[in-house]
Amino acid sequence: MKLTVTSVDYNPPELNEQVPFSFKLLRMLPGPDRPDYWLGVLDRPLSWIDDNHERVVKHVIVCARWQGTQIEALVQNLPVGVAYVTDATQVDDPSVSFDKCRYVAIGLAHETEGRPAPQGQGPTMAGRIARAFGFGKSE
Repeated sequence: MKLTVTSVDYNPPELNEQVPFSFKLLRMLPGPDRPDYWLGVLDRPLSWIDDNHERVVKHVIVCARWQGTQIEALVQNLPVGVAYVTDATQVDDPSVSFDKCRYVAIGLAHETEGRPAPQGQGPTMAGRIARAFGFGKSE
């Protein structure tokens, strides 16, 4: 599955110029506080200014921001938390270590495997919460 982030908020300034960005989801990872983080490999590396040093980011950790929502096929306009992987050993670890990544932004993500991300901003309704408001398929 592939996600595309089309907007960001509460982010480092240099990230604005790199949006949209896409990544392939590699696998779900449990974390210390929840079971549904995802490890993703970026389609193109992102540049990050960390303590006045430019770093290259190749992997991200993402998770759905709202309780009752989840990263899943066909999801659109899903608020996600985005963290850069700062230690390459995180890629092979069986769970998320907050010491090996840095939370950087809130993003709006769309599942885009085989199709382009939507243009403009749509309503921020996705996952299970959208169904509670009558959007999407019912369970």
